[in-house]
Amino acid sequence: MRQFIDFFLTIRDSKFFTGLVISVIVASAIYAGASSYEIPNQYTVILDYFDYAITVFFLIEILIRIFAEANHPIRFFKNGWNIFDFIIVLVSLVPVDGAESAFVARLLRIVRVLRIITVIPAFRHIVESLFKSMPRVAFIALLMFIVIYIWAAIGTLIFSETDPEHWRNIGIAALTLAQVATYDDWAAIMSNVFEAHPYSWIYFISFILVTSVVLLNMVIGIIVDVMSRDARENLFDNVDANDHVVTKENEGL
Repeated sequence: MRQFIDFFLTIRDSKFFTGLVISVIVASAIYAGASSYEIPNQYTVILDYFDYAITVFFLIEILIRIFAEANHPIRFFKNGWNIFDFIIVLVSLVPVDGAESAFVARLLRIVRVLRIITVIPAFRHIVESLFKSMPRVAFIALLMFIVIYIWAAIGTLIFSETDPEHWRNIGIAALTLAQVATYDDWAAIMSNVFEAHPYSWIYFISFILVTSVVLLNMVIGIIVDVMSRDARENLFDNVDANDHVVTKENEGL
């Protein structure tokens, strides 16, 4: 039994197998893009076989990883990333045939590309840092919502008669300010009311400074801070682990 586990463990940890998995994920992405075009029937059959081959490979790969667990295959499901992989592989088994399920099945095929996150450690680190920063980012998002709501209320009072297309109510005004916050043609929006309200530039510039310059950069700063802290913790953990190994070796001598 131990030899059986070691066999799958050797396959799972080999660089060749990891590279092969990445290559198949890229091939899956190519398939998802190619299937969005109008393709002649003779080539559609080839794409279908290509999709079946990718699905079978992912199924074999996930089984290898399950059987490679040292203690028990159930241990595989104690890791969140493993569960994520397993769910993606499971839903990719939904057949594409049939008009009603074709859309859902093809949508699930596209989701398979997300498996690149679990295969490459750097991607996992980025995603984990994003999740860790969510609580702090949520407060910034709430503050941004309050700022947009206040500026939208002011905008409807000042600009609703001049430019009702963008400012007729607080909902439309909030959408307009979201466009302004992303610098999406905000000068054109300002020019619609600038002639009637020459000092409207104060309104727009102040909103951009508060949201785009201050709040959005705070979000970036929080994410960078979390990633830097995780990198330092991982470095310290590796140093402690190496020191522990050296100490054991010295005690053996």
